[in-house]
Amino acid sequence: MTHTLEFNNISCSGLRVEDLSKSWREHQVFTGISFCQPLGTIYGISGDNGAGKSTLLKILASVLSADSGTISFNGASLQDLPAWRSLIGYVPQELALDGQLTVRENVKFWSALRGLDADIVRGNLEIAANDPLVADFLDKQIRKCSGGMARRASLVVGLLGAPQLLLLDEPFAGADKGSRALMLERLDALRTGGRTILITSHEQGTLEQISDRILYLQQGQIVEQA
Repeated sequence: MTHTLEFNNISCSGLRVEDLSKSWREHQVFTGISFCQPLGTIYGISGDNGAGKSTLLKILASVLSADSGTISFNGASLQDLPAWRSLIGYVPQELALDGQLTVRENVKFWSALRGLDADIVRGNLEIAANDPLVADFLDKQIRKCSGGMARRASLVVGLLGAPQLLLLDEPFAGADKGSRALMLERLDALRTGGRTILITSHEQGTLEQISDRILYLQQGQIVEQA
């Protein structure tokens, strides 16, 4: 059973999405959706194919622009792009890592791309060398990694710069049971540490396992599972 999520009944200082709309030519992806996610929580976004889950995350990641609406996180507005991008970590559904590079080289590359200082880059490499998510295959090329390994590496890269808001688009797709368990353990630890995490996934059972709340995108609106 579902019901329409009423924004006016929600007050929080975390991720605030208000009256957001997006269309592709004649197709309205979503119309006037609103929700608020408190700090230090994990929310799941579910919905059928084409419902707009990935589009929503791309807008939150400032990859796409909305037609209208406002977005803020802990007082920071998406309108201030440099500040916004310093707060978020985004892991897209499509693998963004360079397949020719090793996991270690990808960590170094993406650390530099985020503009992190050389000392921080070295620290990230040291952390990765002891990270259960990637330590066992740090010097393996991404193209030679299994689907689960690649997803784990993507999560590690998405966490570079210690983002306070983590946006994960289908992070468990193609992941084996062991990889999924490791990723869920890390996400739970991040939540305990105060990070705010938004996940899209077709894996309803996994979303129910990790999420504090699940929102369902349906016919251009967000409804909540009761």
